[in-house]
Amino acid sequence: MRVLILSDTIDHEQGFSESPYQAAYDVHLDVGDLNQTDNFVFSVFDYDVSIIHILEPAYNTHGYYKNLPKLLRDSLIALQYGRSVICLPESRNFISELSRHEGMSAYEWLTHLGVELQDNIGVDIKPSGSGRALALQEYLKYAPKYWQIVTKPESAPESRLAVVDDTEIVVGLEHQVKNGTLVILPPPNLDPNHYHMAMSRLLEVARRYYDRSQRHIAIVDTPEWLDSYLVPHAKELNDQINKLTDEKERYDRIAYVLYGTEYELETSVALLLKELGLDIEKQPRSANVDLKARSPKLNTGFAVEVTGTKDVIHKDSRKVVQAWQYLNDRVGTAEENDRLVIVANTQYHLDPKKRRRESYTPDIAKLLGDNGVLMITTLQLYELWKVVYKGRRSADDVVQELHGNYGLFGSSS
Repeated sequence: MRVLILSDTIDHEQGFSESPYQAAYDVHLDVGDLNQTDNFVFSVFDYDVSIIHILEPAYNTHGYYKNLPKLLRDSLIALQYGRSVICLPESRNFISELSRHEGMSAYEWLTHLGVELQDNIGVDIKPSGSGRALALQEYLKYAPKYWQIVTKPESAPESRLAVVDDTEIVVGLEHQVKNGTLVILPPPNLDPNHYHMAMSRLLEVARRYYDRSQRHIAIVDTPEWLDSYLVPHAKELNDQINKLTDEKERYDRIAYVLYGTEYELETSVALLLKELGLDIEKQPRSANVDLKARSPKLNTGFAVEVTGTKDVIHKDSRKVVQAWQYLNDRVGTAEENDRLVIVANTQYHLDPKKRRRESYTPDIAKLLGDNGVLMITTLQLYELWKVVYKGRRSADDVVQELHGNYGLFGSSS
């Protein structure tokens, strides 16, 4: 699947972040900025799905002035040939300008495709119609705010994707244009705490429309009244599909520990630890540990630091500084007997088989180990979970092993 994302925010994150989003192996992802003035070479008709994220620039709109007419021309061609174009409006309908000459407004290109928007900022977004498809429901969890409402065309209920609360105000729509699909959706929350998960959900939406263009039938795209006409066995199958989908999503979230970073990695590690029977308490962003975990059955506790990095853990790593601060702060408190664990997904961009054996530099491994800190990789933690999942060990046995160890997990402490 070939995907193009034109977004100032995403272009910057992918180009300058220490942990850019890594697309799935079967996705060719290109990113650019629609307000780029020089060497703007992207054409949406070269891609299966194009995602246009519009923000009003802080300084000038020269790139929009030059590129919006091209976006319109290219979108018409792409849609004619069955491609999908997804627009994520995150601004008022500003006018592009260059040298005091006015150009197209931000959403004027959409009017030529049969869709008109109106400035309106708000929250309380709910899935509607085809927006109840799983990929769209999951995406909308990361899209809490809208900047535009759809005023034209008058949408049939099944073509709506999102509305405001229980009203008929449409903020998400899919619209057939020639042989392709034009999609309007509220923009995702791309702050650092949600970036990777929001990107993952956005690419799943892209995949949904790509699959549709390949004539794959999306089972979830059915009208609400259809259930009353189905034979009982079809309803049973639908229940099974929903159950299996939820189960698969849980396993996918746990497997994210093998390639994830930042806040989403913390969330996946927390889910895995819950699977081992631990009660989890997420800590404030200002805290020196990310999670606190306790086994109510064994009455053992953990303080957990989670990190994902392309490098190994060394003396300058922020997580090492935070761990050291935590050890000092807890002296004389009830938490002094809790095991401090650093869970590291080092070299996350590589297949685990291609990663270095050492995830910590020797000096840091010795320093932390001598102070009772357990250092474990996300791969090791995942393998422990798999052993419990397969019934070869009990969760309590694994928890006791983790609490009783320090230093590099798997080596003699």
